Amino acid sequence: MNSDWTDLKFRIASRDLEKASAIAEMCVGGGIYVEDYSDLEDYISGFMPDELVSDELMEAASDREHAVLHVYISPDDSPAEAMAFMTERLNASGILFEAVDEKVREEDWANNWKQYFKPLPVGRGLIVVPTWDDSVPPEYSGRTRIVIDPGMAFGSGQHETTRLCLEMIEKYLKSGERVLDVGTGSGILAIGALLLGAGESVGIDIDPLAVRISRENAERSGLGGRFTSECRDLAGETEGKFGLIVANIVADVVIRLIPDTRRLLADGGMIILSGIITERRRDVENVLSCCGYEVADSAELKGWCALAARRTNNKREVTT
Repeated sequence: MNSDWTDLKFRIASRDLEKASAIAEMCVGGGIYVEDYSDLEDYISGFMPDELVSDELMEAASDREHAVLHVYISPDDSPAEAMAFMTERLNASGILFEAVDEKVREEDWANNWKQYFKPLPVGRGLIVVPTWDDSVPPEYSGRTRIVIDPGMAFGSGQHETTRLCLEMIEKYLKSGERVLDVGTGSGILAIGALLLGAGESVGIDIDPLAVRISRENAERSGLGGRFTSECRDLAGETEGKFGLIVANIVADVVIRLIPDTRRLLADGGMIILSGIITERRRDVENVLSCCGYEVADSAELKGWCALAARRTNNKREVTT
């Protein structure tokens, strides 16, 4: 049986990356990976000490004007259909691009990118650490470590939406709360919540592989007994009450999820939503308001938005 994946590579101007990434999120496949080094100097100076930056990374970052968007297509899906979808949508959006495709062995896709995944400080007291590199600088030694091997699931902590969610969890989580993580991926948000004081976390993902990987990551941190991961679409079959519900998906799926959160959210609880490009923020806020929520906090980072909302008794019609 063929186990080769297909890597669709789209070279685009860095200024078009946000829109192109949103298009890629809708494309059937095994995930996306972005090479964008347009603001590498600012990132290094603000987040990452020089000693953690490899020579390979600096060499790969020689072109600061363009980014490469990788769309990974599984052996069970059609690369031709995915390429046609991406080409049509990029052309319709006026994005200039160069596209190539190549075969990638599953084990190569799962491992080659690891050279770019270094320990990453997040928020006031967290640091995301890959299982294969625990070289945390002394200045970060007092932070709580989230040890992750994402494998082929989303959630290494490097993406803007993941960082935004972790920062909001750190800000709003109450000790002992039960947490629901919809679209859990690697389990990074659910595990982060447990390390920050949650009593129990439940992760939901439509991908069986993500369910397995999230369980393994919880076990690595000794949290397996407090973490449950379930394979299902959104939260329709989920039972019980949660003090905190977090979803880092995409805007359209977040909008589908919001009505279900009403029955699942405990009194005084909060929902944290991300994976939302800034252009779709108003759409999500309208649905939140229609379902009786008010936005209590928000944050934006490089074209992505995260919202924290609480329930109210007020509802209104959705506006556009």
